[in-house]
Amino acid sequence: MKILIVDDEMKMRRLLRLFLEGDGYTCLEASDAAEALELIADRPDLVLLDIMMPDVDGITLCRQLKKRDADLPVVLLTARSDSETTIRGLDAGADDYVTKPFDGNVLLARIRAVLRRSRLTNVSYGPLRYDEASGRVLYEEQEIVLTPKATAILKLFLEHPNRLYNRMDLYDLVWPYSSESDPRTVDAHIRMIRDKLGEAGFPIDDYLKTVWGRGYRWVEGRDVP
Repeated sequence: MKILIVDDEMKMRRLLRLFLEGDGYTCLEASDAAEALELIADRPDLVLLDIMMPDVDGITLCRQLKKRDADLPVVLLTARSDSETTIRGLDAGADDYVTKPFDGNVLLARIRAVLRRSRLTNVSYGPLRYDEASGRVLYEEQEIVLTPKATAILKLFLEHPNRLYNRMDLYDLVWPYSSESDPRTVDAHIRMIRDKLGEAGFPIDDYLKTVWGRGYRWVEGRDVP
């Protein structure tokens, strides 16, 4: 999994990277808000964000990040332990906070806990997300009404981008105990996903690709090789 470290102090970024890479994470680094907002395009799984930064403080940046992607987990790092700062950070959308100086193992445990909660709640791809609690598909907070089977197919794509699924793969995963005998029903549900998301304004053709003779793949806006 990928974590974006946002801190204006190089020594702190290196220390955090050491902890995180030692626990198996891939790290991105940003020294200010502008760099952080650019690196969001690399789709990190979590942002580790220092509050005390020049120009744009961490709480303001947290609010901006959550505006772009409400489901992006953010953990704040703060040298201030007063309740007012904590409340402001949580009100800005932060999922948790850790006070400096911190124990590296405690930090890693907090990050794992936030990531677990995030995976249980939503599967997201930028502003397109599947809400586990409600079973709804949302794009920019508008609901996309799909059949349960089409929703299950879309969820598989969002959970496993770049994985190639042939028709039988999807049929076996989504209709495991069905009495239906025609796997071509998958194609109808794929058409529904294309139509409904396209009508909502999502650039579906950039993401859901047909690999002729092989199946379907959800890609990150790139042509399938």
